[in-house]
Amino acid sequence: MQKKIVQVIPLTRLKRGLDYFDYLVPEELIKQVKKGQLIDIPFRNKIIKGVIFNFGSNSEMKISKLKSIIAICDPGLRLKKWQLDLIVQIAKDNFVSMSLVLAMMIPQIPKRNRKTDYDFFSDNDFLKLKKKNTKIDQAIKYKKPVLIKYVSYEHKINSYKELIKKAIDKKKQVVIIAPQIIDVRNIYKYLEEFKDKTSVFLNDMPKNLYWQEWSKINQGEVNLIIGTRSAIFAPFKNLHVIIIDQEENENHKQEEPNPRYNVKDVAWFIAQANKSKLLLYSNAPSLLSLNNVHQKDWQYYELEKFTNKPEIIIIDKQDEFRKGNYENFSEELIKQIDYHYKRARKMFLFLNRKGKSTYVTCNDCGYVATCPTCKLPLTLHDNKKLICHHCSFEADIFLQCPKCKSPQIKITGTGTEKIEAEIRTLYPTARVLKLDQETPFIDQKTDDYDIIIGTQYAFNYINWPQIDLIGVVNADTGFNIPDFRSAEKTFSKMVKLASFVNSKDKVFLVQTFSPEHYVFEALRKIDLKSFYVNEIKERKMFNYPPYSSLLKLIYQSFEFNAGKNEINAVYQEIKVYQDNEKLIIIPPLLAYTQQIRGRWRWQIVIKKIYKNVDLDFLKKLPDNLIINNNPENLL
Repeated sequence: MQKKIVQVIPLTRLKRGLDYFDYLVPEELIKQVKKGQLIDIPFRNKIIKGVIFNFGSNSEMKISKLKSIIAICDPGLRLKKWQLDLIVQIAKDNFVSMSLVLAMMIPQIPKRNRKTDYDFFSDNDFLKLKKKNTKIDQAIKYKKPVLIKYVSYEHKINSYKELIKKAIDKKKQVVIIAPQIIDVRNIYKYLEEFKDKTSVFLNDMPKNLYWQEWSKINQGEVNLIIGTRSAIFAPFKNLHVIIIDQEENENHKQEEPNPRYNVKDVAWFIAQANKSKLLLYSNAPSLLSLNNVHQKDWQYYELEKFTNKPEIIIIDKQDEFRKGNYENFSEELIKQIDYHYKRARKMFLFLNRKGKSTYVTCNDCGYVATCPTCKLPLTLHDNKKLICHHCSFEADIFLQCPKCKSPQIKITGTGTEKIEAEIRTLYPTARVLKLDQETPFIDQKTDDYDIIIGTQYAFNYINWPQIDLIGVVNADTGFNIPDFRSAEKTFSKMVKLASFVNSKDKVFLVQTFSPEHYVFEALRKIDLKSFYVNEIKERKMFNYPPYSSLLKLIYQSFEFNAGKNEINAVYQEIKVYQDNEKLIIIPPLLAYTQQIRGRWRWQIVIKKIYKNVDLDFLKKLPDNLIINNNPENLL
């Protein structure tokens, strides 16, 4: 009798290029085994779990040397065909083994299935919204992905609720993928009427609860699944719509660890496989999404017009310098703060930089206080500590230069702590709140404060209808970062802020040293098209996306010279594939963040100009070389 062979993906970390292994099926299981089943297998002298990927008619190994599967773990836990196809696609796109992808789809089955409480629901106060007709029906008629532009949060949430109701009526499912857990919380607060039909699906849940939620989704017991990017791997049943919330947010791309997938790519694959709709929401769409619309690969739909713009004031900081004002606040910003404070109107001052200052330097020798581990500038805080915002290294401020012993120490730059101190000096009776990752929001209510100072972290915590003035202290902080998306990210943040004060009676004031830059020219009228036209020219000039797709190869080493030699060896191996019309391979350089956790980092950037160029040579590279396909940045 011919032995039955199955191809099994082991549920363990495997090197690039190792995907599945052949196993024999015992006679007593032949009629039971199916594709996608979770099984027990012997693997490298131990018993682990795996998934049946396919059936094989023969094997490269001798039948006598093949091991047999041991048991079927749970007949109800079975991956669908589209899930198996997705594993193949993600592994191929991200140059990883299929086992790494499989681990994101298979929950750990608890030994004892007991009820588990989860803090996510314990302090949730549901909120009400006025019902608005969003006319979302038109958007879901399109077969292509739909980029949905909105202005107000209320319109967005109302459209979500309409989509959920329609799915429930059809006994189908909707999934909402939000960038961060706080975004999941903020959306969930408006969905009280659906709470009994909702699964909040997060990969940091307790194992028991994760399994319970996975099972409910798999059996079609819930109609709404909401979570961060890992929720896209839920076992959907009768999927109707996939919603990507804030599609422009960089958290939709997994940067650590492997596989470094983008949730938007995965969502489109799943939508096609399940014949469902993909809707991508944004109030400040990414350039690549706008380009997809321009190329007619996506549809575009405006949920509402930006018709009630605030008064937008752009201040030239160079003019302030010429007038002898070297302070952080322009005359106009102080005038606006005075006006709003006297009338008990609330304000938000935005600066996307934590701490008290940016650099501590020596005027005599040019020494810059840097982190010994990450080689990034240390930031001075009010506790007189120099802190690395990447690895949390701390050092005391020094009175003499560590290098030349000069007392000429200069503190330059501005962070949120410094702005807070200046505001408290100027307005000693004002109720002031600073909000950034180092002073997290816990129990306060932002309505209790007159002036809030914060980074982008604050966006999710502020009651925006209460804010009448937004002042951007320095809009140029992102421009100085050596990354091709710096202008796009600056524009996106500015448009978001403007949408938060969507009223002609409110004021949005921006301070910049480059008011003639096309970012601020487009911002004056909230003109997405103007920004797109100018930015796309810059991208074309340097062959950046969408005129190429990028790969970032990263090598890390505790030893500087050994790491440098390794990355140079990799470059020598792959540079033969360079073709200036199809594939540009940039020689290795130290990464912008030179060290992380004590390891030196080098990177090689590859620009793929021609869409169908063969990249199979990358599969042969060492497994400890990180391959990041379409990275969010080149830092």
